[in-house]
This record gives sequence, C-alpha cells and structure tokens, in this order.
Amino acid sequence: MIVIAVCGGTGSGKSHLSKKIINQFNKYKVEYLCLDSYYKNYKDLNFAERCQINFDHPDSIDFELFYQHLKSLIDGDEIYCPVYSYKSHKRLSKNKKINVCDILIVDGIYVLLKKNIRKLFDLSIFLDVEYEIRLERRINRDLVERSRTKNEVVNRFEKMIIPMHKKFVDKTKKYADLKIKDNYSFKAISAKIEKLINEVYQNHKEF
Repeated sequence: MIVIAVCGGTGSGKSHLSKKIINQFNKYKVEYLCLDSYYKNYKDLNFAERCQINFDHPDSIDFELFYQHLKSLIDGDEIYCPVYSYKSHKRLSKNKKINVCDILIVDGIYVLLKKNIRKLFDLSIFLDVEYEIRLERRINRDLVERSRTKNEVVNRFEKMIIPMHKKFVDKTKKYADLKIKDNYSFKAISAKIEKLINEVYQNHKEF
C-alpha cells in the first residue's frame, strides 16, 4: 500500500487535491482518511464549552488513535474511524469503515507534525497557500457546511487559526517531499505518484 499525505493550513485546498488524486487513480483501490475525524471526544462538555476549545491546536487531536489506525491499515487490517460533527463539535456514535487499499490518501493540517506518523508516508505534499486565499475559502465553506456566521469565521481565523498556523503548521512544511503553491501543476503531482506506484510495483508486486 502507498500512503500519501496531503498537508497545509486550513483552506489551503487539501480536500480538493485529495479528491483529484482519488479520481485520477481510480483504477486502483483508493481510500481517504482525514485527520479531522480524530478530534478528541469532548462529549462530556456542553455545546457552549465545546465552542471555546481551540480545535486548531494540536492538543485537540487524538494522535495516538490516528497512528494506531494508520498502522492497522498498513499492516493489512480494516479500521473503523470516528465520525466527527463540526456543527456540534463532538464525535458521533457511528463510525466509518476504511478498507485495506492500494493507495491511502491522508489529509490534515497536522499530519506532518509527529515523527512516528511522518515515517509512515511514502509521499508527503504541503500546500503553501496565502492567508487571504485560505480565509476566503474558510468563510465560503463554513457559512454553507458548518452553519457559522462570517464574524464567527473571521474571529476564529484571526484569534486561533493564524497563531496556530505560524506556531505549528507552517513549520511542518520542511518535512514535505513536495511543497506547492495555489497554482500548482496537478500533472506534475500525478506523474510523481505514478512513478511511486511503478517503483512499488517493481519492488513488491503489490498492485
């Protein structure tokens, strides 16, 4: 199995790039795992208290469970990952089955933060996109998908997202195999992945 990490700040286009990779390589068995599903479960707090949590800080992520699940998939076992609700800020009671696959796309702002997790990736991509572009995308997404107001989005972006990006996320781009801007060439990325697949095929006959 090939594991590809897609990293970058909020609104950098991680999910968009992940979907493009999935569509491009759909002749293989491809699965998608998002780090956002692994927010810690704050179900014992009320909604108002959960709204005050800085979900852009790495302490809000259950990295241990995420690592265990990644290892299980790599070792050939299916997993049931958590399903997280952005509207209620907590995990739902249901889980999502992720099957063993040929290519696993792993998406998240902190997927390159931990050394033990970084070591599991065959290819890592960091989307290095300007703040203004990311803020505009975040506003457009959260108004529609997460029932937020524009003021709520801007306030969180300025008080939580930007400081956490500067302190933690931006520093992880040095670990990425590919660092790309908003106007990246998907053709180049696709060629890189195709080369990786061919190398794996030749060495291990996995595909």
